[in-house]
Amino acid sequence: MSFTDWINESCELVSEQGLRRGGRLAAQEFGVGVGRRVGQRINYGESFWERGDWDVLVLLDACRHDLMQSVADEWAFLPDDVPSVYSSASMSEEFLERHLTDEYQAEIENTAMVAANAFTRHDWVHEAGWPHLDEVWTHSWSEDDGTVLPRPVTDAAVDYWRRDDRQADQMIVWYLQPHGPFVHEEWSHGFEKSEIGDGAGVHKSVWNRLRDGELTEEQLWNGYRRNLEFVLEDVQLLLRNLDAENVVISSDHANGLGEWGVYGHPKYVPAPAVKRVPWIETTATDAGGYEPAYQARADETDTAEIDVDERLSALGYA
Repeated sequence: MSFTDWINESCELVSEQGLRRGGRLAAQEFGVGVGRRVGQRINYGESFWERGDWDVLVLLDACRHDLMQSVADEWAFLPDDVPSVYSSASMSEEFLERHLTDEYQAEIENTAMVAANAFTRHDWVHEAGWPHLDEVWTHSWSEDDGTVLPRPVTDAAVDYWRRDDRQADQMIVWYLQPHGPFVHEEWSHGFEKSEIGDGAGVHKSVWNRLRDGELTEEQLWNGYRRNLEFVLEDVQLLLRNLDAENVVISSDHANGLGEWGVYGHPKYVPAPAVKRVPWIETTATDAGGYEPAYQARADETDTAEIDVDERLSALGYA
């Protein structure tokens, strides 16, 4: 956003929200903009390729470390004290940019990607050299929920990992939850589109609804936590149906709850709250009692009719 654009948007915010509230929101937008410029030039956090010799990396999209810690006592595969790391990204598309570089070409060519996240849409992701890329969002999108539910991701991952002819020794399994919309919370679905702040015509995210006082932090946190518990049921199923000695459960980025004036997860933002994510090391053993109801592989799906922008918008993206 240019300075002129910021001035114009600030005037709209003041006109819409009043001087005190509009001025505060405008100041937050300015701070985020400055942070993004810094974050584009100076990055911290680690590439997940370099963090240990994992066989399967489970990404729970937009999962804060403290959110994972809050549910740790509910699941046997989670440690009492959840470790954390700092991601090299604050948004999914940036996460792909940071990891799909020439430096990691050997790792990419030995890794399968099973992804619910629609930012795999880009040609540069398709052409990265994966031995297997299943874009689950292309064939298992839930129109009713405005997202990809966990089970198709689990099924696609189990189906691939059990193949005798698989060519990859590693796999990334990328769930969309706990990223909004929060599946069990009606207030996180079908919300009005924003005219300012999020950009004209873009669904207003739950994070900016928190920022604007339309949700309480307790209400948002409870929905966020329930969405994490929902996907962890499938992570547990996944761990019981793969043979993998080294499994890591982590996230591409987290979400800001107002720290540094950041709500949600803007791209390139260096705020620690948005980059600190869980890093849980565990194992998986295939008990053989589950048969995945696998629907369609990405290379068998006609994507010409898919409105990718609409699906990203349903998740709160421009």
